[in-house]
Amino acid sequence: MERVRGLKKIVGLWKYFLIIAVVWVTPVQAKTIALAEIPAAVLTGLKKHHHDAGAITVDKETHFGLTLYEVKFVTHGKQHQALFDQQGRSFAHEEAINIQQLPPSVQSAVKKLFNQLTLKDAEVIHHPDGRIEYEIDVLGDGLDWELVLDNQAKLLSKERD
Repeated sequence: MERVRGLKKIVGLWKYFLIIAVVWVTPVQAKTIALAEIPAAVLTGLKKHHHDAGAITVDKETHFGLTLYEVKFVTHGKQHQALFDQQGRSFAHEEAINIQQLPPSVQSAVKKLFNQLTLKDAEVIHHPDGRIEYEIDVLGDGLDWELVLDNQAKLLSKERD
């Protein structure tokens, strides 16, 4: 009897992990929308955090069933991206940076991942909770990769691009 309960528990956990796996790999749905279709709260949130934003384009996206707005804009000649929910709350802000602006520890960690490496471009990601991450596109060992590292040079994500 104890063994049957244990098996039921394992099957239950397996179903839970399977559901998480399916949600995790569900593709993001995105659609570029006109400025007139952007909720006022999103534009207010953008102006609150980036009052001098120009050349604004917006993609309406669905992540894990949540509607988010990916706002692309330019300030001081630099390309930025920010994610906002429908209420104008900021989820993250990405800013394009030069490869040379990556912290030396992050550059060193990336170089250890591949035998042959070309760093293509980088972004710094600022999270509302103060966390900083670096998203780096590379050509590593002949393949395109997108890497995400934290400010301690810990690899958080390594995906084929």
